[in-house]
Amino acid sequence: MNKLILLSLILIFGFITANSQNFSDKEINAQFENGLSLYQSGDYQQAYDVFNTISSLPDYNHKTTASEVFKIKILVELDNTSDAKKLAENFLERYSASSYVDEVRILLVQSYILDEEYSDALFESVRLFLTADDSEYREESKHSAEIISTGFMTASEIEAVASQFQEAEVKSFLLLQEGKSYLRQKDIFSAKSIFSDLMNKYPGSAEYETARQLYQTAGSNSESVQNIIGVMLPLNTNNMNMSPSPGEEILEGIKYAVSEFNRDRDEKTGILIRDTENDPERINEIRDEFGSLSEVKVILGPVFSNEVRIAIDEFNNTDIPIISPTATDDDLASLSENFFQANPSFSIRGKLIAQYIYFVENKRNLAILNSIDGYSPILAANFAEEFESLGGSILTRQSYKSKAFDMKDQVDAINVYRDTLDGIYIPLSNSIDAPTILSQMVQDSLQIPIFGNQDWLTVKGFETSSELSNKITFTSDYFIDYNSDDLQLLSKSYSSVTGKDVNRNFLYGYDAAKYILTVMRNINSSRANIRSKMLTGLVVNGLHNNISFGEERINHFLDIVRYKDGIFELVDKFRYGR
Repeated sequence: MNKLILLSLILIFGFITANSQNFSDKEINAQFENGLSLYQSGDYQQAYDVFNTISSLPDYNHKTTASEVFKIKILVELDNTSDAKKLAENFLERYSASSYVDEVRILLVQSYILDEEYSDALFESVRLFLTADDSEYREESKHSAEIISTGFMTASEIEAVASQFQEAEVKSFLLLQEGKSYLRQKDIFSAKSIFSDLMNKYPGSAEYETARQLYQTAGSNSESVQNIIGVMLPLNTNNMNMSPSPGEEILEGIKYAVSEFNRDRDEKTGILIRDTENDPERINEIRDEFGSLSEVKVILGPVFSNEVRIAIDEFNNTDIPIISPTATDDDLASLSENFFQANPSFSIRGKLIAQYIYFVENKRNLAILNSIDGYSPILAANFAEEFESLGGSILTRQSYKSKAFDMKDQVDAINVYRDTLDGIYIPLSNSIDAPTILSQMVQDSLQIPIFGNQDWLTVKGFETSSELSNKITFTSDYFIDYNSDDLQLLSKSYSSVTGKDVNRNFLYGYDAAKYILTVMRNINSSRANIRSKMLTGLVVNGLHNNISFGEERINHFLDIVRYKDGIFELVDKFRYGR
């Protein structure tokens, strides 16, 4: 046996067996120097045992943290990244005030890189250049972040990391890396859009001059992108709340759909993203910008009906089709021939469920119980008009004040027709009213099918009225069928890139973008041609809802959902037709 190894074993054994004793600083120093010598000679396992012994002493000593750091270093050297990461994370939690914190973070970055976990590596590198006390560490971590993002990450992956920070110096730095990533993908338009965004938002940043030079040398928009989708959404980019806004989540869906579409395509479709800031003046500025760019063929957004009204007014003298993924007010489509509503209006919702009940459920005699609050009266009025126009009969119509918690008179009045009723339409304005309604129907033994709107999706207490609960069918514009193979594939793909989950706002954006990309395919995609093709009734199957427009320019599809034995299930994606 090698004499040095034998001597080391003796020293280690002696140190361990005496572990219950109190060691002087001199003795601990001697063991640390021994471990350091073993480490420098490449005898990592023996060195690890020495450092582990020191750090495992019952009392904290002046070499505890240094020994922990060397243990992490050794695990990285041995490619034992799993244990290295656990030990590093434990160190950062236990010794957050240690002078070795920055060094441990660098080791953690190295472990992530070895495991090809580049998003985590970039996150840690960025956090280090924000927090490191030593300027050398800050520069080293920033350089590492640049290498990681440049060599191993896509623009969308970089953006996902950037979304976890609010600091301007991080935002500007990662925007520059995102733009460079688009340049590597030869997506010149997206690159220039990112550089422009950086210059507008962070004119005093260290990255400004580089962004300006890259913007000028990147080439013209027309060299790479002929078709651009303008996106205007309320993004709350200056909001310090870390939770993403609905607009930001919708934007994620739009960008992912475009990214999928552009994959393996030589001719890219670009997106030009602008934050409406919930400000009419800002929408006016966006109008001037989008209107001046012939490449902008269609606009996705805004989100809320009040902003849609402003946008319709501002864009009135342009010929750009505008599609809102979520706005629901009834009169919006009537305000402009170029506006399209991907989320069905309340009038369409009431009429659609009437057609479903009449043609699919084959019901002819219905009662209506609606709230006098919110959108419930609109749904009820349009339902009654459509159902009766089809040949059905509304035997009685009752109303109530939401949160009244007493439905006896209304349900008793409906119960008079129990022998001839085929069902009851109950469009809720507040899900809190549903248990009171169900309870009163149980008391009256009124066991008939219930039809409603998507507020039934959030009702609590179905289990207390089990017989009636299994008779509930309703419409929804955002029901997510988690059993869908297509949704599971998308969720897995999106999560692997961003670490985020798909939600309903993401799907509003994803499906709307998928629709317009399908429209633009295989045509001379002028604004007029896009509008004309949308009016043909083209159906594009979506994950949260299908999309199809007629002359009304309002989507004619809604999900039909049924509650059965404790779960909600998708019954149909039903199309309203006239």
